Amino acid sequence: MKKIIFYSLFMLLSTMSAAKDYPVLTANTLANNTVTSQGKVTYLKFWATWCSYCVEEMPLLEQSFQQANNHYQVIAVNIGFNQSKKGVQAFLDKHDYQFPTVFDGSGKITQQFQVLGTPQHILIDENGKEIYRSALFTDELQQHLSTLQGAN
Repeated sequence: MKKIIFYSLFMLLSTMSAAKDYPVLTANTLANNTVTSQGKVTYLKFWATWCSYCVEEMPLLEQSFQQANNHYQVIAVNIGFNQSKKGVQAFLDKHDYQFPTVFDGSGKITQQFQVLGTPQHILIDENGKEIYRSALFTDELQQHLSTLQGAN
């Protein structure tokens, strides 16, 4: 029962937080490509290979990446805690995930976006203003992404 209450409270707090403005994210991916949120609607997913919810949601992240069609960009941010670049890359390769992935070994990006747990989904507009945040891939997040894709 305590787990259910804690999880419910975590979900409520993660979706009710006031919209924030974030500085531009500029980082190198594991493939050594530079990604930036400057001037682009960006969907960020903070995750770890040891996080069961994160792993379960990865096919949804890949689907979002494939459907973005230049309407928004997807960037996966591995939080780096108890992780290695090599291990993360092996995980991505094993599942043939194509989305750009940043390894946040220093925790700087995780702190910049005030992420307290994984998974964490953050959708920001082209000016760095938070549009949506949730702990899990929700129907509401899917609706936001579908709207950006022009599906609605």
